[in-house]
Amino acid sequence: MLSRIFILIAAIALGVPLAEACRYSVRDVGFADLGNERYTLRFYVEDPETPDAAGALGQAARTLLGDSNVIFEVAKREPGREGLVLVSPDGKRSHSIAWPSAEAGASEPEWDVAQSIIASPTRDALLEKLIPAYAVVLLVDGTDAAQTKRAHTAAVEAIAAITKLMPEMPKPVEHPPVVVRLPVDRMAEETILLWSLGLDTSPTPEPQAVVVMGRGRRVGESMRGGLITRTALQEAMAVVGQDCECGLDRVWMQGERFPLAWGRAEKQAAFAELGFDPDNPKVKAEISRIIARGPNSRPSGKPQSASDNFDQLALGYSEEIIGIEEPMEEIAMVTTEPPTVTPQPTPTPEPAAAKTEPAVEEPTGSNPLAWTVALIAVVALGGGGIVLLRRGS
Repeated sequence: MLSRIFILIAAIALGVPLAEACRYSVRDVGFADLGNERYTLRFYVEDPETPDAAGALGQAARTLLGDSNVIFEVAKREPGREGLVLVSPDGKRSHSIAWPSAEAGASEPEWDVAQSIIASPTRDALLEKLIPAYAVVLLVDGTDAAQTKRAHTAAVEAIAAITKLMPEMPKPVEHPPVVVRLPVDRMAEETILLWSLGLDTSPTPEPQAVVVMGRGRRVGESMRGGLITRTALQEAMAVVGQDCECGLDRVWMQGERFPLAWGRAEKQAAFAELGFDPDNPKVKAEISRIIARGPNSRPSGKPQSASDNFDQLALGYSEEIIGIEEPMEEIAMVTTEPPTVTPQPTPTPEPAAAKTEPAVEEPTGSNPLAWTVALIAVVALGGGGIVLLRRGS
């Protein structure tokens, strides 16, 4: 009887680490809207206390922004504070919004302006891919064709490497990452998207790139020119597939989201893809707890780099991603231009790097496994003592 009790207690103790395991990945967290990351569309007027001070713009904003991560407010006009501006969630950055020109001939310019805050051709393309795909690489072309070609090749190679590792991740995703490409001549209509992700809004010689996941959330920092490498993109995408309760810096889960509408169709598609409702209050409460209790470098303003976390990612990426010699699979790419058939550049295989042992970091928090082993030891010693006492008696 005593041995059976011991086995039962040991089984329960061994199950504690499994019960504590996070059922959400970093990608899952990227779909959650915790309600504290709202952009503000601020309209400066002479007297904000006047009824209907915002006029037709206020009506349009109340109608169109209801399902978005943007709120509308009116404020008193002052020197240097005029017109219409979009303010970042942290309140530190602002972007002036221009009204449609008279030549545009818009019959309802206020509605067009409100719609432009949350929608654009490239954002529509991103939303279409973000829900089913593991992640999206947004590549903004530069005026230098050679640099742009190298950046695109780096993105394709990084996606090919991550795609091979996806089945081994804690929560596999069926659809691999994709590239959404923004041509130079379409940047003018995407200034809100580019500004919100920390990218240049005007054409530059160097291309720009950023990894996006979930509900339009940025992963890591934006990249430019020679910093757009296979390794940098690969490390950022590797983070997306990790368990949300690993030792990863929580700043990776709190990247800025671009302004977008998230209506019923998007919510249903996300639920079908994830297997849970990211807008469920219980889910949001659990994700908030996970983010709050983990390591977070945001207050210091110095986030960990991808390389700092890369050796913690539990899948041995450092050996898998170097020296890909097999032919690359075809990678899906989306552009905001009319579909054209263009040959994909064939990347030159890189020489295989020497195999190195990954650095091992000492755990900084409590280890559930250590507590489990200690509990088993106590139970075993206690059981043995009882047996000896019975034999002695």
